[in-house]
Amino acid sequence: MDSKDRKQLELLPQRIEPHCEEVTPELIRSIRRRPTFLAAWNYAQDFAVLEDKQVYVDLGIDASHYSKIRSGKASPPGDERFDCYLDLVRNEIPLIWWVEKRGYDFLSLRKHRDDKDRRIAELEQRLADQDRAIRLLVEAQRGRD
Repeated sequence: MDSKDRKQLELLPQRIEPHCEEVTPELIRSIRRRPTFLAAWNYAQDFAVLEDKQVYVDLGIDASHYSKIRSGKASPPGDERFDCYLDLVRNEIPLIWWVEKRGYDFLSLRKHRDDKDRRIAELEQRLADQDRAIRLLVEAQRGRD
């Protein structure tokens, strides 16, 4: 790649990675304060610090329709683009809002585990049990000495 090509690449708009944070009780309280699903939808994008263009292009929605979604004149997509949206904004804020609105505690929910994750959890538990058994044996041995 020559210097001319590099200069051309520098002129291309840079994609900003969205902001992402751990879900905490404070964040959930902030999400609960959103009065509507649309407010949660908009909060998710604002929280990610993404411009509209960084979202609507990847969702396959034209700019004017996305503007209507953001302003409440159209509904956010309820099809597979909803999953895509959550991936784009790298947070689950609309989902959290919905779960909390329905009376569930989001922090107590967990994702399904696949076989690999179940096996890892099982092995971690066995290791913890073995560590505890070794500690008890060492303490018992010290008590005899």
